[in-house]
Amino acid sequence: MPHVFLSDLTPHELQERYGRVRYVFTDLDGTMMGPGSCVLKNAAGEPSLEFVTALVDLARAGIEVIPCSGRNRSMLHEDTRVLGLNSYIGEMGGLIMLDREHNEWEYFTADMPYDPTDGRTPHEVIEAAGVCDEFVGRWPGMLEYHNDMSTGYKYREVTVGFRGEVDDEVAQAILDESGLPLDWACNGFLNYISAPTTLKLPEGVRGRAFNIQPRGLEKGRAIRRFCERRDIDPAETLSIGDAESDFLMADATAQFILVENGLKDPGAELFLAGHDNACIARGRTIDAWSGAMRMVLEAVRNA
Repeated sequence: MPHVFLSDLTPHELQERYGRVRYVFTDLDGTMMGPGSCVLKNAAGEPSLEFVTALVDLARAGIEVIPCSGRNRSMLHEDTRVLGLNSYIGEMGGLIMLDREHNEWEYFTADMPYDPTDGRTPHEVIEAAGVCDEFVGRWPGMLEYHNDMSTGYKYREVTVGFRGEVDDEVAQAILDESGLPLDWACNGFLNYISAPTTLKLPEGVRGRAFNIQPRGLEKGRAIRRFCERRDIDPAETLSIGDAESDFLMADATAQFILVENGLKDPGAELFLAGHDNACIARGRTIDAWSGAMRMVLEAVRNA
């Protein structure tokens, strides 16, 4: 099946797909942000205001942008504050910020039982099962805690972040023996490895970001929960991303856009073949995101 690119759609087709969009759930790294997580440069690293103007125009059109990321609360709180956004979904769906201004939020642990009166975060419950120490000791040089831009993994509240390269089946088998319903989830390839690091990956191995997380936790289920709590009509939703963890958003939103660099994901072809609501935005990361949002804005204005 040939790929469907946004730029190849007619004005009528754009309007049919995106004319009702009022909420955009977006991945950040590899999708909305440019190199080094910068929004004031294009994908080539050149100074640019295109993203900023697109974001402002979305706000003026009444379209809310909701980051949906593996990042933790401390990172997303600052991201949304600087970008003028009021809601987000963090830690792969585990932290749902419904209204940042009024601090209305909740933990979402999917199929893992969690008692908020326990006094521990879901992250601390997972850590107490002993799997974190086992993972760190099993793959020296190949796996380490993801340091979240040097803020430290301890700032996570629901998931446990790792980076490196290991056998996914072995990792999942370890979690299956933990006594908790947990998943080993890939969050895409690493664009760079921030310091400090203990990784010693073989030449040519890019490494990936991973999460230990409650079973069944993923961005799609978190979006459904978000829409339920905010009383949002799914027909008014769009999601956009670049990696396997983002593909699950497509089943929770009316439309999905894959930034073109996402075609490199090993699961992209199969995903696209099974999702008629998915289109591809030409360009890489922030360029593709900004261009796609321009087309969405055009569709909304013509609706």
